[in-house]
Amino acid sequence: MKAQNSVVSLGLLAVVAPIVGLLFILGCNGAGSSKINNDITPGHPTILVGKGPDALFLVPGGSFLYVANVEDTTISVVNTTTDKVVQTINGVGYPWGFVRLGESNQVAVSAYDKQLVVIDFSTHQIVKSKKFERNLGGIAANEDGSLIYTINIDNQQVMQLDGATLEQVNTFPTGKGPDGIGISKDYSKLFVTNTEDGTISVIDINTGESSLLETGGKPELVHYNQDHSLLFISNFLKNKIHIVDTEKGQIIHEIEDIKSPEEAVLSPDEDQLYVVSFENSEVHVFYADTYEKINKVYKTGNKPIGVMPVKNKLYISNYGDNSVSVIPLIN
Repeated sequence: MKAQNSVVSLGLLAVVAPIVGLLFILGCNGAGSSKINNDITPGHPTILVGKGPDALFLVPGGSFLYVANVEDTTISVVNTTTDKVVQTINGVGYPWGFVRLGESNQVAVSAYDKQLVVIDFSTHQIVKSKKFERNLGGIAANEDGSLIYTINIDNQQVMQLDGATLEQVNTFPTGKGPDGIGISKDYSKLFVTNTEDGTISVIDINTGESSLLETGGKPELVHYNQDHSLLFISNFLKNKIHIVDTEKGQIIHEIEDIKSPEEAVLSPDEDQLYVVSFENSEVHVFYADTYEKINKVYKTGNKPIGVMPVKNKLYISNYGDNSVSVIPLIN
């Protein structure tokens, strides 16, 4: 499955990439709309968006949610007060992942169709765009946004880009089928999920040297805690979430028995971890300090991927029915 890096609860997550193998197989239909539809998830409103909704990005302050429609050329902008699509950002070729650039009002978006754009989220307008020769995957950035890192899927490498010009300044090799990407607390290491190898590349940005974490299965999506000391990496085929200590460069814990997991995202207070089950159309909840499962299961729409907690609600992107579920949180 896919993929983002994405970007983070509180808008800091580098949301990582979509489901390349699934990208054009599911054959979803739909068009951008703000119509509320209660038929997909009984008891909960759903917002219709573009084709193949995937990665999510929350604008700082939480007033708007961006939805990457990965089988489309659009990003849906949802007002989190009214739960309606208030704008559609066009011209992004299969948007894949988001990362905020430092403390600026800009978010960089990687697009599978060889494109990277930068959006001013105060106006919801594209301010920069660049085409590349190869398909792009997950995306991350350094602390101030002066450097952007994005997956070059076809060449099996990470491209290091100048944040101002989007010009390539360096590359780092990965394993086969690179997908998601994360960056360490001190911004010195990259972590790349290699979906075909069943590994995670750990890349030293300063030296270019790399090592591998062997996971088996299909490691995919990468999310952070707020200070980037931990990464939460889904393994779709192993039914696991790998928790990686970015200083040690090691897997320190695994959450098991989550059927086909996709995004694993912390609550804003970092007390709870929300984990999406793609095949079961559910979101499971865990204590973030012990990783003990909480007796809460939220039903979603069809083939969910992304999850974003906003105040007293969960937003879940449903890849299979082109919608976003809006689910009240249970106390």
